[in-house]
Amino acid sequence: MWTFAIKQKMTAAILLFGVIGLVMLTNMREQRIATRISAAVTSIYEDRLVVAQYILRLSKQIDSIIAVLEKEKDDVTIQINNHLADVTALNELYEKTILTEMEKANFDIFKQLCQTISLNNKIGNHTSALLAAHEAGETLQTLSSIQVEEGKNQLDEVLNMTNFSNILSYLELAILIIIAVIIQMLVFASKTIIGARKPTRENMN
Repeated sequence: MWTFAIKQKMTAAILLFGVIGLVMLTNMREQRIATRISAAVTSIYEDRLVVAQYILRLSKQIDSIIAVLEKEKDDVTIQINNHLADVTALNELYEKTILTEMEKANFDIFKQLCQTISLNNKIGNHTSALLAAHEAGETLQTLSSIQVEEGKNQLDEVLNMTNFSNILSYLELAILIIIAVIIQMLVFASKTIIGARKPTRENMN
């Protein structure tokens, strides 16, 4: 009987250590998930929302270049150079963000078109510069679409991590409840055994 009681105590101790281990693993997992979510949210802001602002400002500069080239005034070259200087500054900011392969390919095309605008502006070939400016505007539209798609993908990733974390939390809670019930049953069984071991007094007639 005492051997059975010892086995129950050992089982309870093992289960308690199991609870402690599960809590520690849960804490470590939550920290990893929190780090990943933080990185994903930061990327959405820095590499998507901020870049979307860059694209908007670049679009305004390209639209201004197109407007200047279509008017064909005497100071076209100077105005185009001023706008291209702003475009170059924005491009440098854009390059500091994390780019996907497709985004990088389209951004390289955009920079090449800007160089084409600059070259044709210097030699006075405003017709070719205008064509390049229109192509640059279309490329920016493509980049904008990529930003929306990538932002959605990253948001979906954050939601998936959150949902997965919630499912694991419910599972771990269920396991803890089951272990607690088992420990409680072992405690009751141990008390019953101890009670059975106590000698009973018989009434003497």
